[in-house]
Amino acid sequence: MEKEKITLPIGNNKALIFEAEPDNKEDQDFAKLCKDVAATWPQNLQEFFTRLNDMQQKQSPQISRKTGRKM
Repeated sequence: MEKEKITLPIGNNKALIFEAEPDNKEDQDFAKLCKDVAATWPQNLQEFFTRLNDMQQKQSPQISRKTGRKM
């Protein structure tokens, strides 16, 4: 099966291309997240990946660590 090519604009003259497997849910979820970030019009790659990281942090549930009593 052919991969879906997703173009993500960065600044005025750059773009990232992401190739997602149509049947892979993780690829599709990541592609949607990347499209959401690209819609905020980041001006450079660092800004794109910083925003992507921020969105991923908001989506992932906080892992709570159990703390036991020390004896």
